[in-house]
Parts: sequence; structure tokens; C-alpha cells
Amino acid sequence: RRVPFHARWRHFEVGGRDRWAALAKTLKGDAAERARIRVELAITSVLLDAGAGPDWGYREPDSGERYARSEGLAVASFDLYRRGGFSNDPAKPLRADAEALKRFGAPALAMAFQVFPHNPLIGLAGRAALIASVGGVVAARPDLFGAGARLGHLFDHLAGQAKDGVLPVTLIFATLLDAFSPIWPSRLDIEGVALGDVWKHPAARAKDRTDGLVPFHKLSQWLAYSLVEPLEEAGVRVVDLDALTGLPEYRNGGLLSD
Repeated sequence: RRVPFHARWRHFEVGGRDRWAALAKTLKGDAAERARIRVELAITSVLLDAGAGPDWGYREPDSGERYARSEGLAVASFDLYRRGGFSNDPAKPLRADAEALKRFGAPALAMAFQVFPHNPLIGLAGRAALIASVGGVVAARPDLFGAGARLGHLFDHLAGQAKDGVLPVTLIFATLLDAFSPIWPSRLDIEGVALGDVWKHPAARAKDRTDGLVPFHKLSQWLAYSLVEPLEEAGVRVVDLDALTGLPEYRNGGLLSD
């Protein structure tokens, strides 16, 4: 039996409901457009996922069920995307473009995620700011996101890098690091490039500028895993998955320790 990828798509299936499959049945257009939608959904949802705190939860309108933590954030972000929360075109809700992303703010996120005094979400403003910064990146990189400045055009760029329909996962990962390095809070940098989820440790020895640095890139790796299924559904075979690591966080660390 094939074990599913550790990707955001598993959270969209919480409660025994495959929300993506249900949405996909309503889609019109070719496989590439479907893949663009999946890429946008994965990226925005992953970037909105962080510790929600013990008191927050999301009541799903369709089912009436309440979900908390990562599962709740997944369902809430799925609904936000589906309703056109990242689209600048009311006639085309299933898209994430630079203009809508750039103006995304905490009030819109609070409304979409049902945040009230009795249902507080940790890091609300920071999450919204991260999405807005993605809009700036999408606008500034037509080489990755096309002249139309749409987040989903990252699919077209990645598919164009495949050779004979085959794409190494390391190329997906490197593209994500290149594309989104400006959005991360800067602790460490090399020649003005923010390194993101990279930390110092004296045991990490190297003979170049990475001396003393340990890369984790948890969210970027999770994004890479989460883009595999959209690409493969569109006919791009992703290979060399073992080149990535397990996500460096407490649950996976505990699993490896066990």
C-alpha cells in the first residue's frame, strides 16, 4: 500500500470528507488550470498554518463540525480560498493574484477564520502580513509567476523545468526557497539574502559561507511535499523524494526518537 505524502492535502480530508475532490468535481478548464488552483490552495493554506493556540477553532459551514489546530486552519483556509479571498476578479474566485494578496489584512483574516474575543487566534496580524508579502513577491517575479502576476503560474514555471516530463523534487524545493525568501522574518542573511529557517550551531562546520549554519526550512519543505500531488495530477512525474528530510518539528522529531 502506498503511504500518502505528508502534505497539506491530508488536512483537507479531516472528518472523512475529501474537500478537494468535491471542489474538483465542479471545476471547468484543462489540467493546467486545475493544477494552478491546487498550487494556490496549497501555498496559501500552508503559509497560514502555525500554532493556533488552545482556544481557537473553526466551525465549518458545510458540515457544522468544529475543527481546531492545523486541521481547523486547513479547513478555514480552504473555505477562504474557495470563496475568492485571494482573487481580484469576482467572476473568478478560484485564483490568487498579486493585487488581492497584497491588500489582504488582519480584518479579512479574522472574519474568514471566525476570530472573536471568545475564539482568539494566535498570530493573526502576522499571518495576514505574511500573505500580503506573498503578493509583493508574486508581483515582483514575472519569471516565476507570469506577466499576470498570479500565484498559480508557479505551476507553469515548474512544469517548464521538467525534462521529458520528469522533475526532481530538489528543483521544486530550490524554486520555493528562491521565490519566497523575501517573505520570511530575517534573522540571518548572506549578502543581503534572508535565509529564513536557518539557525546557528557550533558543530555545523563547513569551509564556505555556510559555516556554523544549520538549515531546517520546515515550511518550505512542507510546501515542496504539498506541490507534488498537483504536479503529478497534471502529468509531471516528481522524483528523488528522498532528497528531502522529514519535517524538522516536534512531532516528526518525536517519531524519529521513538
